[in-house]
Amino acid sequence: MYAAHFTFSDGRVTSVPVAPGQTVLEAAMQIDAPIRYDCASGECGACIAQLTSGEAEFDAAGPSPISAAEAASGLRPTCQTRLNGDAAFDLPYALEPQPSAPARHSTRVKEVERLSQSVYRLSLERPEGFSFQSGQYVRLRPPGKSGARIYSIASAPADDSQLEFLIRHVPGGLASEWVATAAGPGDAVKIQGPLGAFAGDPRANRHVFVVGGTGLAPALSMLRDMAPGAGEVVVCFGVTSALDLFHVAELQALAAAHGRAQTRFAVFIGEPGPDASPGTAVSLLKADDVAAGSAYYLCGPPAMVEAARTTLAVLGAPLSAIRAERYLPSA
Repeated sequence: MYAAHFTFSDGRVTSVPVAPGQTVLEAAMQIDAPIRYDCASGECGACIAQLTSGEAEFDAAGPSPISAAEAASGLRPTCQTRLNGDAAFDLPYALEPQPSAPARHSTRVKEVERLSQSVYRLSLERPEGFSFQSGQYVRLRPPGKSGARIYSIASAPADDSQLEFLIRHVPGGLASEWVATAAGPGDAVKIQGPLGAFAGDPRANRHVFVVGGTGLAPALSMLRDMAPGAGEVVVCFGVTSALDLFHVAELQALAAAHGRAQTRFAVFIGEPGPDASPGTAVSLLKADDVAAGSAYYLCGPPAMVEAARTTLAVLGAPLSAIRAERYLPSA
């Protein structure tokens, strides 16, 4: 029997006994250790940990949520990792306060608001006993539908009045078509969660967000949850066109309230308007955004996430300091 030692981002530690041939996640699930996961099949990335010492065999033959460069830097999906001896891992989220265990909940729509040409804000009543850490997501099933879609929570964990989501309308989309054309107050909705391991780093003294479109949701939850003394904040937010830009005033207000925050906006196609620059969220990054003690959060379309990761690496950011959403955008 081997041991997997896990250190959470708040410094707390837990250990899991792992049998030879058993995956680390299987062992953690067996004793109900507080290690987050979702699909348990190597697709979602919720169970990723950073190997810091020891021998861990990574099964890279099947689907993997990490790149070859990330694997080389020590990132490991624990559902695809087996031990050849004792090993130590860092987890990208705090142990406390613990979110509630993932569960199915019934709730109702509070409000639907159109924020831009393509984006809607969906507010749901917060189910009793539902607690989460900023950065987490849910599976949402609209009324009358058999399938569900994944959406990150945009509201702050302390907001007991609602769960807020930012949803891009994809014509014909299972959930987004309902939100854009039919959803209204009182509609019954099913959600499953909270899920996911994307989270803020309490050890960082500087937080750099690179955000595309409705990828703003988990970043907004973190920003709303962040105390003014949490360190310097940089938000690089990009959208396709000026008609797609939203939450500019709120982000600017959050920056002003924080006191040590910058907000930058980019528009990829057409005139950017008075609040934005031509380009993408990635093009808003500057060389001096990369500094010791920083954490980098990438939220948005997969192509943007990969471009941001590459740019940050070129600028000198260590891969271990880069955190990213890993599931595909929902419709």
